[in-house]
Amino acid sequence: MHSLQIEDLQKAYGDTVVVSGLNLTVGQGEMVALLGPSGCGKSTTLRMVAGFVEPTAGKILLNGVDISHMPPHRRDTGMVFQSYALFPHMSVAANVGFGLEMRRVPKPERSARVAAALDMVRLTNLADRMPRQLSGGQQQRVALARALAVNPALLLLDEPLSNLDAKLRAEVQHEIRSLQQRLGLTTLIVTHDQEEALTMADRLVVMEGGRIRQAGTPRELYESPSDTFVAGFVGRCNLIEGSCEGAGIFRTTNGTLLPCNAAASPLKDAVLAIRPEHLALAPADAALGPQASRARITGATYLGSQTEYRLDLGGTRLIVMSSMSAPNSGHRVISEGDPVTVTWPTSAARVLPRT
Repeated sequence: MHSLQIEDLQKAYGDTVVVSGLNLTVGQGEMVALLGPSGCGKSTTLRMVAGFVEPTAGKILLNGVDISHMPPHRRDTGMVFQSYALFPHMSVAANVGFGLEMRRVPKPERSARVAAALDMVRLTNLADRMPRQLSGGQQQRVALARALAVNPALLLLDEPLSNLDAKLRAEVQHEIRSLQQRLGLTTLIVTHDQEEALTMADRLVVMEGGRIRQAGTPRELYESPSDTFVAGFVGRCNLIEGSCEGAGIFRTTNGTLLPCNAAASPLKDAVLAIRPEHLALAPADAALGPQASRARITGATYLGSQTEYRLDLGGTRLIVMSSMSAPNSGHRVISEGDPVTVTWPTSAARVLPRT
């Protein structure tokens, strides 16, 4: 059962098309993340679903009901804004109950639902505080409680964690996902943070230029990107320009031959995509097998359990995530300027058409 259906949705401002022919379904209890760079149309799409932006064309169906032109308060949705949008002159409880008051819910029921929502986000003891007396994480949870209090059929999250520091972001991210799964909330979230989307969502929808480039599970998009835009946007990826010479052979623009997973058919204008964690380093004196290449370390950044190495492989720049310099790894420390041998599984080197 699809809780949310978006059909041929479009938004244009004069001659500028912001969202074009977008089709998307979100299943009951599913969390779907709209992911993409600034200006790709993801926030406009969310605001059309919420009712704050009028579509130029297309339909938005919620549980089979066309809500395309309904006002926001009649859409049975709850929204958490990037800025939280809390009323500074209202207490936490009053902020959480505002949506219920606008829906003319009787006061006794309103009070009970506010209390339940605050309990869900663990803020019961702060009900009488003002927003200015709260931390950023607490304000974010008040905004979430306000959205949950109306018992929405669809929860909408617009960059909900962007104003939090890294540690707090990870904690609140887990809280939102846990709450969403426990309540079975159908959720559409907008983010530009790849890690946030990979961690929280059941499915990702990568947008660019107002269109969907690829949709699928986090694993599908990370391991099997459809093009170089998706490969470069979802996680980190080495993108090497060149041509596919035939089965398993890729020639870089500098003429270096590299192993790949390509079939026999050649592709003259192509890109080889390899994730940094799939590359393995060995000392330069290691035996050079058919899948190995010589390279030189041009830089290294220590990250604790791993080190990020920057390599020059015949004029091609690569990034490698390796544990060679980690404490107790058993490997000698390699430094900038050192020669190394680099290998990768052929299956991990995907040949993609140039975007």
